[in-house]
Amino acid sequence: MDTIPRAEYEAMKAELRRLRLAEGDAEALRRAKAFLAAGGPEAAGRMLTREELAEAWGVRE
Repeated sequence: MDTIPRAEYEAMKAELRRLRLAEGDAEALRRAKAFLAAGGPEAAGRMLTREELAEAWGVRE
């Protein structure tokens, strides 16, 4: 059995969390675009990025 230093382990966990979040955001954007391309509700509406939405709602990340 191999061991790694705690700091390295925590850094890898944080990176994995960041990558999963980024992939989740990308997948949500792909699905939303596909929905709109397929004629979603009135096929209208502006798509906001996560940052734009947070700013519009007055939320800070």
